[in-house]
Amino acid sequence: MIALMSIFTWFEIVLCFVLFIPFQIILFILTALFDKRRRIMHFHSGLWCWLALALSPLWHVKISGRENLDYNKSHVVIMNHQSLIDILIAFRLFYPVKMIGKKVLAFVPIVGWNLFLSGHLLVDRKNLKSQMNAIRRMEKIIGSGDSLLVFPEGTRTKDGNLLDFKKGAFRSASSTGTPLLPVVIDGPYQILPRKGFIVNGRRDIIIRIMPPIPVEKGTSPAELAKSSREVMADELEKIRKE
Repeated sequence: MIALMSIFTWFEIVLCFVLFIPFQIILFILTALFDKRRRIMHFHSGLWCWLALALSPLWHVKISGRENLDYNKSHVVIMNHQSLIDILIAFRLFYPVKMIGKKVLAFVPIVGWNLFLSGHLLVDRKNLKSQMNAIRRMEKIIGSGDSLLVFPEGTRTKDGNLLDFKKGAFRSASSTGTPLLPVVIDGPYQILPRKGFIVNGRRDIIIRIMPPIPVEKGTSPAELAKSSREVMADELEKIRKE
């Protein structure tokens, strides 16, 4: 039964993407001239990610801390990375951000097209020039009033716990004095581990939006990475004890 529900879940996720992408392309054509920040595109993406998550019988999404989302300020949103469905969860927040992801995503049909059309930032982590260009673009994005979303671990967890945080996104926060907005998720790893596509039973997906962490210009990126990881690790532990 779980295998059948897993097949259904992947089918409906792919179907949602296939059905929505033509509308996304049309929306891009209609709004590109006046919606430079692609906010309309982002909310449309959020709609199809919400639908894709809502249709699966294998999980129930629980979000808390929405009062910490400020749509009038820039933030560097930092989210732990547990599974393939984390991108759906990020859009499910309906919080306009520019996502920082691996360049390889650009070659994924539909998903890559949407990321490109919506102005998200894809980085070749093996190319120093690409990384430096990304840092400049990240600061430009923040300066324009948009927020960033990064997975500071850089890759999916291997055991459900947080990996060490990379410093890239924290450099942008430090150089611009932009607050960090931690988002802690739990459930996706237990539902869909790093290897395999068969879901491990039904489970809640917990999304905890934490209060922003103020950042002063010039703060050490390494210190920001360390302190924010500690805050998020403590929150993850609390979630698991509830």
